[in-house]
Amino acid sequence: MTLEIVLAVTALLLFVVIFEALRRRRLSENFALFWMGVGIAAVALAFARPLIDSVSDAIGVSYGPTLVFAAFAVFLVIVCLSLSMHISRIESQVETLAQQLALREVFPPLSEGENESPSHDLEEPL
Repeated sequence: MTLEIVLAVTALLLFVVIFEALRRRRLSENFALFWMGVGIAAVALAFARPLIDSVSDAIGVSYGPTLVFAAFAVFLVIVCLSLSMHISRIESQVETLAQQLALREVFPPLSEGENESPSHDLEEPL
């Protein structure tokens, strides 16, 4: 029972940290929802010890916490992959923005009074 209490308190502390980071705008809403899901799963695992033991026996794992540890390792790999994809997307956006900024420095935007074509009179005289 002590393990369940420690896990539940840890999950509640995770919720507090998530809400505080969200309130201070240090964590986006998408990631906050993700980590809240992790907190809910931690609370569920804290009180589902008999279920973990029965599932581990059913799939041939002799010690239930080993199954939780293995699932946690797979979860961390998925989180790393997800964050790598997010970082790659952001790097691509930064590269595009840097290119656009460089083009604006070389070719500044025209003001409203300027024409895009050269100021030659191409009309034939009357």
